[in-house]
Amino acid sequence: MGSWIPVLLAATLAAPAQTPPSKEDLAAEARLRKDVTFLASPDLKGRGNGYAELDQVARRLEGEFKALGLKTQVQRFPFIARVMRERQEAVLLQGDSPRSLVWGKEIEALGLSGDAEFRNKALAFVGYGVQVPGGYDDFAGLELKGRVAVIGRTVPDLDGFAHLPRGERSLLARLKKLEAAQVAGVIVLEPNGLRPLQREEGPIQVGVPVVGMTPEGLGTACGDLAARFKTIQETGKPASQDFITAPWTALSLTLKLRREEAQVPNVVAEIQGSDPKLRQEFIVLGAHMDHLGLGERHSMGGPEARGLVHPGADDNASGTAVVVELARTLIQAKPKRSILLLHFAGEEEGLLGSQYWVQHPTHPLESVKFMLNFDMVGRLDPRAPRLLMGGLGAPKAALEAAQKLAPKDFSVSGDVGASVGGSDHMSFSQAKIPTFFFFTGIHGEYHRPTDTADLINYPGMVRVAAFGQTVALDLANADTVPAFDPETAKLPMRGDGGPMRIAFGTIPDYADNPKGFRINGVAKGSTAETIGLQSGDILILFGGKPVKNIYDFMGALGAFKPGDKAVIQWLRGDQTMKAEATLKGRP
Repeated sequence: MGSWIPVLLAATLAAPAQTPPSKEDLAAEARLRKDVTFLASPDLKGRGNGYAELDQVARRLEGEFKALGLKTQVQRFPFIARVMRERQEAVLLQGDSPRSLVWGKEIEALGLSGDAEFRNKALAFVGYGVQVPGGYDDFAGLELKGRVAVIGRTVPDLDGFAHLPRGERSLLARLKKLEAAQVAGVIVLEPNGLRPLQREEGPIQVGVPVVGMTPEGLGTACGDLAARFKTIQETGKPASQDFITAPWTALSLTLKLRREEAQVPNVVAEIQGSDPKLRQEFIVLGAHMDHLGLGERHSMGGPEARGLVHPGADDNASGTAVVVELARTLIQAKPKRSILLLHFAGEEEGLLGSQYWVQHPTHPLESVKFMLNFDMVGRLDPRAPRLLMGGLGAPKAALEAAQKLAPKDFSVSGDVGASVGGSDHMSFSQAKIPTFFFFTGIHGEYHRPTDTADLINYPGMVRVAAFGQTVALDLANADTVPAFDPETAKLPMRGDGGPMRIAFGTIPDYADNPKGFRINGVAKGSTAETIGLQSGDILILFGGKPVKNIYDFMGALGAFKPGDKAVIQWLRGDQTMKAEATLKGRP
């Protein structure tokens, strides 16, 4: 699953019947265990995008489908695996004193940077590079053409920015605005240290050179940077008008980047439908097969996890294995509509594989009537099993009907709209195809080297696969398939449309809990860790507000801004604990 953690409503499921597993279930469990163990093995190095090992996975899946007699193909799409400097030189001139900047220490290119070859371009401090309709404007009175804009990386949560559209807060959106202003280049200030040169999410390249510098590396080239940003935060007004440019300060820059492109795979297989008419329509079963490789990006294990294999057993060897198992069983079921089995690469880098397939479909897109996505389905809790199922673009009635297909000993929670998740079904919903999302929950091993095959609940995966087959067959054999519902395809936002200001650092358990909001862990270095929260704790009070579920928790967080103090209460077993936390903003 991608780095956007989903918000789902969940209900505790009835305990499974204590009957011995059938011979068929034991066989399915053995197949799933074998597949997950292979996919999450250290030899596959975390199935990173651009890794040769991801191609090894694609070959394995293709072979499995061909052995079943299915028509199979591998669709490839371009992915920038590495970005490297071929030529680089940067000289900062203040008055008559040129200073060569040290690459990798004082200055570094961003992965989306354009190339550069210019001399003595004046700097212009542009605050955060934002323009709020009818209010705050970092650009007011500035002539930016041909100058090097200096901006802060992250837009803070200030009252003056309350009406800034969400999409315009991103660094990419601000870079595009500066590009349109015809700047010579952009310096992005990195207060937490330079970031390594690597592929950035989003476009491969923007049309202007973009480099990162620490405030210390830039020094006094734009005056007192700390004072300028403090002025913005305290007054809510731009601090660029009184310092439009630094005519005595200029940057000379030579930069040539080389991008190594990999052709990463999507694996496609088809089970042809049995009905002469309905076989022209498809139900998609999808899962992403990539993960984080050696933790170069998106790891939640902290700096010490970089360079370690991130096995991704639950995320998403589990979903990959379930889709293969569904292929094995659905062939025997002879569905009326055709079944399209899709394994995506690039999900962890921004849903790249599913977006590419939707834009370059191997089968007519209009023939795809529904999509079922399996992402992180390997951690069904055996003590209180719960399956979380979301419908993005699916009518609410369709989700309710699917829930009723569950056996008596296997209840399924569901929600439309809010149950989005940062996963591949979003690409299909955006193409106006209704979707269901199967998910067993976030846990403390999410995006860490500890997401290993020995922690997977394989009997639970058998149950998820059986329910997935029931839903898939219900859709494949129905006279008509539920139509796309644009209302449930809307992504949820906070009521004011603004971003969440606080980064508290809890890993949520999405199931309802009668006592409060249970957490599955805390992020290293987070506020939650600092005050002593642990996996299994149940939050009951945050800043004076009762907390009964994740929505109460998110609502309570939204009432605070960075620097505020809040008293938090939680349960640990039968003990009530309390601490005061100083809340931090998002980085």
